[in-house]
Amino acid sequence: MIKEYKADIWIILSVILLIVFSIGAVYSASSYYSMIATKSGDSDYLGKLHIGKAILALAALFIFSKIDYKVYEKYGFLLIVGTILLLAAVLIFGVTKKGASRWIPLGPLSFQPSDIAKYTLMIYLSVLLARKKEYIHLLYRGYMFVIGYVLIITILIIAQPNFSTAMIVFGTSILLLSVSPAKTKHILITVLSVIPFAVLFVLSKPYIMSRFDKFSQFTSSGKVGLQLDQAIIGLGNGGLIGVGPGNSYQKEYFLPEAYNDFIFAIVGEEYGFIGAVAIIIVFGFILIRGYKVALNSEDDFGKYLAFGITSIITAYAFVNMSVATGIIPTTGVPVPFISYGGTALIINSAAMGILVNISRNAKGKENIIMNKLNKNK
Repeated sequence: MIKEYKADIWIILSVILLIVFSIGAVYSASSYYSMIATKSGDSDYLGKLHIGKAILALAALFIFSKIDYKVYEKYGFLLIVGTILLLAAVLIFGVTKKGASRWIPLGPLSFQPSDIAKYTLMIYLSVLLARKKEYIHLLYRGYMFVIGYVLIITILIIAQPNFSTAMIVFGTSILLLSVSPAKTKHILITVLSVIPFAVLFVLSKPYIMSRFDKFSQFTSSGKVGLQLDQAIIGLGNGGLIGVGPGNSYQKEYFLPEAYNDFIFAIVGEEYGFIGAVAIIIVFGFILIRGYKVALNSEDDFGKYLAFGITSIITAYAFVNMSVATGIIPTTGVPVPFISYGGTALIINSAAMGILVNISRNAKGKENIIMNKLNKNK
């Protein structure tokens, strides 16, 4: 029987800190947009909505931290089948916004199945890797069966189209496989096989090519597109200590998606270099604590799942921050726990609750994560 230890309080506090911080950040970043672009004419409109979602997110964090994570291992197959059906349904019945069908309507609300898919995939991959650890190194008996689910989910997300999310989901899945006993050559062949199809997809989508073109101009000549231009101006305005909470200039309709995809630029403007670095440090801390939970977990399923959840959360954070600072091309990826959002905020918090629950069943003494079958590499 697995002994229960104290939950990782540092993960809990880190997530609470980010969610509470997001209330002020979103309230500020969305105020001008709420007043001008919404029917309400209320500058606090989106901020008020976000408070309600933040409360639900905190509730999800605590509720899922109390649910035994072993439940997901038992129902992993049902979860992945349900996810595949949802992703297929969004292509047929989904609401189209900005040229993409990513949302399923639920009355006055809507949600993105891809928000759920990234975690249900991590759950089922963890189930398969734990159950097939004796022959995951075998191509047909183990590896092909596992990678098949990764490719199905990735293709369904790309079809929406949602290229950035698909690449993060695929990348974190490959990362998870890389710390399993799967053969490195099988993983490498998979990645090399996917690259040509990814390139063809990018070439077929003018909006993606435009982003790469603008990024190329930025790296070669310093010229940037509207969003990145305004994001960099905002970060520059912030200086060392920022212009102060609520005093951002870029939120006043200069920076598109200021309260969502580019909220990190508003944080940098209002709280300065110190505030931006503090956010990076918190996510780095979550990365370290989450991987430590994986290292200490007493069962393979818990190890893999903790590793997968941590990788997903931090990948989204650092991709968003890299976009806002011009390190990589623009994507539509929000910052977990800080960007305005409904289902994403709640689902991310639920996922962190699962991570916290895994920490309750983690040993105090670290072991080696997911021993690889070196003789098969």
